[in-house]
Amino acid sequence: MKLLHTGDLHVGMTNYSKLDPETGLESRLIDFFNTFDFMIDTAISEKVDAFIFAGDAYKTRDPSPTQQRGFGERIKRIAKAGIPVVMVVGNHDTPNAEGKANTLDIYSALEIDNVWVSRKPELLTIPTKSGNLQVVTAPWLHRQEFKDLGDKLSIFYEKLDKSLPAILVGHLEVEGSSFGSEKGLAIVNDNTIPLSLLTNRNLDYVALGHIHKYQILNPQNPPVVYAGSPERIDFGEEKEEKGAVIINIENKKTDFHFIPTPARKFLTISIKLQAEDPEPTETILKEINKHELEEKIVRILIDIPAGLNKDIEMDKVKKALSSAFYIAGVSRNVERAERQILDGQEEVERLTPIEALHKYFQSRKYSEDKIKELEKYAAQLLEN
Repeated sequence: MKLLHTGDLHVGMTNYSKLDPETGLESRLIDFFNTFDFMIDTAISEKVDAFIFAGDAYKTRDPSPTQQRGFGERIKRIAKAGIPVVMVVGNHDTPNAEGKANTLDIYSALEIDNVWVSRKPELLTIPTKSGNLQVVTAPWLHRQEFKDLGDKLSIFYEKLDKSLPAILVGHLEVEGSSFGSEKGLAIVNDNTIPLSLLTNRNLDYVALGHIHKYQILNPQNPPVVYAGSPERIDFGEEKEEKGAVIINIENKKTDFHFIPTPARKFLTISIKLQAEDPEPTETILKEINKHELEEKIVRILIDIPAGLNKDIEMDKVKKALSSAFYIAGVSRNVERAERQILDGQEEVERLTPIEALHKYFQSRKYSEDKIKELEKYAAQLLEN
C-alpha cells in the first residue's frame, strides 16, 4: 500500500506577496496552491492508495472564501481521482470555543465521497484500491482533552487488525521534535506528547503535522515522521528543504522517502562593510551580483560601521535587486559606538519576534515561568 503524507499547508500566508495581474490573487496564495497542485499530481502519478493530510490547512481559523474555494477544489480533485483523503484537524483549523465548527467541518457536513475528516481521536477504516487501511487519529485537542489521549490511543491500538496496514495521523507536538521559526506563529500548547505514546508495534507508520521541519523521530517499528510544511513560510525556513513523504507498506514492512516540492526560495544576503571602504555601494552591488535572484524572495542585511563616512546609494541597490520575485527589505544596521547585544552575539534584528522577546525577558531576569506565560500571550497575538 502506497500513501502520501503531508500537512501544514497554511493557505493564507500572504507575507512577501504582491498582486498577480492575471488572476487578481495574492502571489503567495498562488505559490501555496501551486505547491498543493504538485503534491496532488505526485499522488496521482505515483498511484498512491490514500492522501494523508496531518492538519493545518489554513493560516487562520477564519479563512477567506477564496482560500476555502481553492483548497476545496484541490481536495475534490484528489477524491475524484479515486484517492481517499484523510485529514485531521490542526491547531490553526480549531476554533477557540468548543462547539464551533472548524475550517474542515464543511467536508463532513457535505459528506463528500472519498474524504474523511477527524476532529477527535478515533479509529477509521478507509477502503482503498489495495484494501482497507486502518487509521488511528490524533487531531489537535483543547488543552483539557489531551490528558485522556493516551488512554484512548491504547484502546485503538488493541483493536487494530494485525493483518491490515495501520497508521496514526496526528497533529501534535512530540517530545524530542525540533521546531523551526514556526514556533513564533504557533498557538502555544503546553501539552507535549511523549514519543512512546506513538511507537506501538501494531502501527506501520505515524504521520505527524504541526512542526514545519521535516524530521524522523523514530526510524522504524513504526517510523514516526513529521513531513514538515510543503511551502516556506518565512526566512526562518530559508534553509529548510520542503516536501512531502511517500510511504510504502508491504507485508508489515514500511519504507518511506522524502520528495521535495517546488517551494518558493528565500535568500538572505548579508554584507558587512568596513569603515575604510571607499566605495560601499560598489561593495554591496558586487555581493548582490554573486547570487541568483530570479524567482526568490530576497532580503539584504547590511552591517554599516559607525566610522563609515561614505553614503550608500540605495537607488542603485534596489535596482540591482529588481530581478528578484519579491524584495523583502534592505536592512541597514548602523553600528553605534556602544551597542548592546543580547546574549553577547545575536543581534535583535536577526531574531524571530518570539526569540527576541525571550532574549529581552532573560535580560530583565524574569523567571522561566513568567517568560513562558508571556510568550504564550505573545504567540497568540502574533497568530491573530
